[in-house]
Amino acid sequence: MFETTAHATILVVVQVAVVVVLAYLIRAAYEARAARKHELSKLILDKMSSEEFLRLLESPDGGRSIERLLGNHKTADEWVTDALRRAIFLILAGIAGVIVYLVTDYSGREITLILGSLFVAVGVGYLIAAALTRSRARSHDIDSTA
Repeated sequence: MFETTAHATILVVVQVAVVVVLAYLIRAAYEARAARKHELSKLILDKMSSEEFLRLLESPDGGRSIERLLGNHKTADEWVTDALRRAIFLILAGIAGVIVYLVTDYSGREITLILGSLFVAVGVGYLIAAALTRSRARSHDIDSTA
C-alpha cells in the first residue's frame, strides 16, 4: 500500500517538475532573444549620426521603425503570427498530455489530463484572441483607407 502511494507521489512530483523546467526554459529563451534584439538595436542606433536619426524619425515609416527598435511594439500581424505559433504549440502539447492520460495506466496520471486540458484551453484562447485581433486590424485598415 505504501509503495503504491509513494510511487504515485513521485510520479506527480516529476510531472510537475518537468512542467516547471519547461516553463523556465521557454522564459529563458524569450529573455535571451529580447536581450539579443536590444543589443542589435543599440548597435544600429550607435552607428547613425544625429542628422540621419532625425531624418529617419521624421518619416512615417522611419518613426515606426525606431519605435519597434526601441520597444516591444508589434504590429497586429506580428502579434497574430506569434499568437498562432503559441496556440499551435499549446494545443499540440495539450493533446499529447491527454493522449498520455488515455494510453497509460499509472496512479497519479490525472495530472497529465489536467495539464493537457489546461494547455488546450489556453491554446484555444490564443486562437480566439488572434482571430479577434486580425478581424479588428482588418476593419481598422478598411476604415483608414476610406
